[in-house]
Amino acid sequence: MADLSGPRAAQMTVRGSGLDRLEHRSLRDRVVDAIREGIISGRLRPGQKVPEQELATQLGVSRTPIREAIRILEQQGLVESRPKNGTYIAEVDLRDVVNGLLVRTSLEQLAVTQVLEVLDPSAWLELCDRLDSIVDRMDEAVARANPVAAAEHDIRFHTTLIEAAENRYLSQTWTLVGLPFLIWTPERDMYPQTPADWVEGFTRRHQELVVALRSRDRDICTSAIAAHISLKVHDLNLHRVENEQTQQTRHPGGMEEF
Repeated sequence: MADLSGPRAAQMTVRGSGLDRLEHRSLRDRVVDAIREGIISGRLRPGQKVPEQELATQLGVSRTPIREAIRILEQQGLVESRPKNGTYIAEVDLRDVVNGLLVRTSLEQLAVTQVLEVLDPSAWLELCDRLDSIVDRMDEAVARANPVAAAEHDIRFHTTLIEAAENRYLSQTWTLVGLPFLIWTPERDMYPQTPADWVEGFTRRHQELVVALRSRDRDICTSAIAAHISLKVHDLNLHRVENEQTQQTRHPGGMEEF
């Protein structure tokens, strides 16, 4: 039997009460990341049933961390449980996406306002440097034609800004409302997929936002946030119009096929 006394026992107790939990959480978080990447890349599509056993097999884990990850993703609005029918990748229509982006605008403007109150000029510039560094990595991902990595850096950019406000209620609300609309595959699909447009959609828009943030002027910063997100709203509305025109071309008479 192992000696459960002395320094070694204390070390074992620490490991049992701390490191095991951290490892368990890390596994769950890795599963969350894997499923989220599947959503971003389009391998998991809106309306598709989440195949728990298949995911467990592919990821080499039991179904327990899969289910724990699904609960987190459900809280973030990325999946939805249907009673007696299983769990599905959530579906969101354009109206919901636009409404979510409008709410996200208000949340990120509040974040900027509070960050300006929390950070002195030197710390603010350090924050802008971190954001610039994220944009550089975003640009590298775009150059590699890797939209998944670019989207992850997009998420990191806005999460960094939100977290700098040091307002846990704001962070929690943004996670529920703002984060899903940075992840949604429909939104990814609405970005033009040519390299030049990726640069525009990911890199250039964030570069312009950082330039505005460096002014440290509240009105300039909050207006820049609104303008940055409004461009996404514009993209979505443009996509909606294009879809409607395509449908009218296919069905000129406007009558549905039965």
